[in-house]
Amino acid sequence: MTTKRFFLTLLCPFLLLGQIKKDLFVNTIEIQGAKAVSKREIFSTLRTKEPNIFSRNIKFDRRKLRLDAISVKNLYLSKGYLGAVVNDSMSVQNGKVDVFLLITEGEQCFVREISIEGNTILSDRKISDILNFYVGKAYDPVTANVKLPDLQDEYHRFGKLTATFQISDAVSDSVDVLVQISEGPDVFIQSYSMEGLGDLDTTIVEREIMFKPGDLYNKDDMDLTQHYLLTSGVFSYAGISPVAIPHSDSLVHLIVEVHQYKPSVLNSEGGLYPIEYYEGAEPLPGFGAELSWKNRSLWKTTTSFSTKLSIQGIPTDDYIYPKLSMLMGFANQWLFNRRLPTQFWVFYEWFQNYGKKDDPEILRYGLNFSTIKKYKENSYLEFRLRWEKFIEPEGMRDDIQQRSLQITGRLDGTDDPLFPKKGLVLTVEGKNVGGILGGNRSFIKTDIGLNGYMPLLANIVFAGRVKYGVIFGWDEADEAKLYDKFYLGGSSSLRGWDMLRFRVDENGDPFGDVKRVMTNLELRFPLFWLFGGEVFIDGGQLSDINSTISTTNIDWNIGCGLTLITPILPFRADIAFPLDKSPKDMDSWKIQLGAHYVF
Repeated sequence: MTTKRFFLTLLCPFLLLGQIKKDLFVNTIEIQGAKAVSKREIFSTLRTKEPNIFSRNIKFDRRKLRLDAISVKNLYLSKGYLGAVVNDSMSVQNGKVDVFLLITEGEQCFVREISIEGNTILSDRKISDILNFYVGKAYDPVTANVKLPDLQDEYHRFGKLTATFQISDAVSDSVDVLVQISEGPDVFIQSYSMEGLGDLDTTIVEREIMFKPGDLYNKDDMDLTQHYLLTSGVFSYAGISPVAIPHSDSLVHLIVEVHQYKPSVLNSEGGLYPIEYYEGAEPLPGFGAELSWKNRSLWKTTTSFSTKLSIQGIPTDDYIYPKLSMLMGFANQWLFNRRLPTQFWVFYEWFQNYGKKDDPEILRYGLNFSTIKKYKENSYLEFRLRWEKFIEPEGMRDDIQQRSLQITGRLDGTDDPLFPKKGLVLTVEGKNVGGILGGNRSFIKTDIGLNGYMPLLANIVFAGRVKYGVIFGWDEADEAKLYDKFYLGGSSSLRGWDMLRFRVDENGDPFGDVKRVMTNLELRFPLFWLFGGEVFIDGGQLSDINSTISTTNIDWNIGCGLTLITPILPFRADIAFPLDKSPKDMDSWKIQLGAHYVF
């Protein structure tokens, strides 16, 4: 063998390996044979994506294509097409791959009869609802298998810890479904033990436990215990594991396992987000940075101690209005041996009246005590008692001492706190300043809001909001109007006006009043990739206590916007103009930027 041939022989495997490992890129994806299911819905299930303006080169992965064929098959099964066949193929040219999904749909099968055996705890209707089985509806075995753990959880709420289930079907031109259930015996808690406490006292965990030995096992008690342990602020993990008792099928021992957070933590964060700048305005879009330090377990208890320094700014065309805040306080989930989340803090703020950049800065400091009762994840009733003092700019009245009691309620029935598509949110706020509490300001402020969300066709969501607020007993001689009066205008309220400048005084500064009505109506819809669109109309009115709120006195704006949906929150860019001005007047158009939806 010559030297040249010898080296070629050695190099050949490596040259072939290089050819095999050469990257291929997706060119197109073609779906053939889909009639009953839209191609858009099929594309949404695929892991393999076509190139777009944001990702021009998408690597082709043969394993992903195999999984895509299975996903499309399951999509058809979930719609009752039990005989659906999905084949995948591809064509490669110049490193580009054309992907083909060939679909034979077959006939759609519907449920003719549902038989459920062995159930005594749950009704037939309840079980059918959980498994998504309905007579006359398309047979969906995929969802039924996914929902089996939900059915198991439901039985765990009644002490049936060993319940088992079997689903079978008889398929002809329609489907007869049989659900067989073995409920098993009632299971009781014999004892429990704790793991992972470290040097913390056992009472920290014991007071959060919502069950006791001798109780019937109930999943709701387990979930509530885990929730309480996690919200105590001390533990990063809380789990409850049942262990069978030897020679008994009706008793279990529970192991409560916890993992502690690192006691002390230093955090920093920043970016664009809504900022609570004034009491009487919706949160304003701005930027800021925060530095905080927290001790989660002070003196080895569930009392936490935290300090926070934040620097924020509200940008305008020619100026950035600053706000500096410092906070230090304690928090605990318990108050006087009752589980009542409570916070106590002292605060200090330095800021500038918005719209009055030539005025001296204002100092505000005080004490705050609050307690909150949660009913659901985002539903609560909060009580807040606050003492605060304002050091006003020169030329205004004497420094203001304000004492207040505020009650805020929120009832959230939406499906998602950041990206709601259906449901209602009711908020009610009442604030009593002065009176029997003392201080040199005295008034009562009320504010009620209702948000509604309704899904329409093709992932379009209709969203609406109405807010109504009134301040009773306001002293017009008090110059410090920007702290509590109502204001409108900007990306969080009426988008056809500059921030807080829905009404202005003779100097062009923001003007607030004691009565406010506001409504926002919009359609939200997806566009492409992470982008969505919205069209909206906003309306509002500011008036004094004696004026009548009516639709004829409400000013309106219309507009549209672009949203960028990120996993954290949506970002918005809106453009709008008031209806009492001509759209040809370019000065009447306002561009508004914001984080989160307007509501």
